[in-house]
Amino acid sequence: MTPVALNPALARSAGWLAIVHALMFFIPLGVLGAAIGWPANLDLPASHNLPLLLSESVSVKLGYSVYLLYSILFWPAVLLITRALSSREGGSVLLQLAAGFALVSTLARCLGIVRWLSVMPALATQYSGADAGLQTTIGVVYDAFNAYAGRTGEVLGVFLFAALCVWLLSLALWRHSDMPRWLAVMGMATALGLSVLALELFGLDLSAFIAPFSILYMAWMVCLGTVLIRRAKR
Repeated sequence: MTPVALNPALARSAGWLAIVHALMFFIPLGVLGAAIGWPANLDLPASHNLPLLLSESVSVKLGYSVYLLYSILFWPAVLLITRALSSREGGSVLLQLAAGFALVSTLARCLGIVRWLSVMPALATQYSGADAGLQTTIGVVYDAFNAYAGRTGEVLGVFLFAALCVWLLSLALWRHSDMPRWLAVMGMATALGLSVLALELFGLDLSAFIAPFSILYMAWMVCLGTVLIRRAKR
């Protein structure tokens, strides 16, 4: 185990940001879930989703804007966590790599989410006044863009790169003298779950496992944040 004392100020800031980041997810879940049936609607065709984007435009903009902010906060939260766990001489390679994968994850997430605030509303506007032939063409564009951006944002960003980040953080927690082992084990389980979901990149339908593994991730972040705050008070 690495004999490193936590930086109290950084640990406190990292803990609160981790908790805020995790709990913020429930805002887009509630807003978009009530308005358009998110996230189950992501697999539905353009004929279902595009009219909804127009009729529920206010809720869609609000929900996805908060979801974008939630995703952006992933990187600074992880960065503060790695800084809090690092020694004064600098962070370990594990922590540096974790911060790097957090940044890549955040960029991929943002690329996926922005489609619902830019491209998809534009397609929805064109779709509403188009004839049947043009609607079919718009539907093809929608399907292609949704598949590409969805794989980038959800599969790579939310699942694969986040899993690598969480796994590396968990290894660092396991080696840290001031952090409980159970938190590291919980993080490893979270990383394995997210890794399984990344197999959707190869066409597997794992939608039934998204909710439980997502809840596990948020629970781990809240636990990690709580432990950091408590350690900072000692």
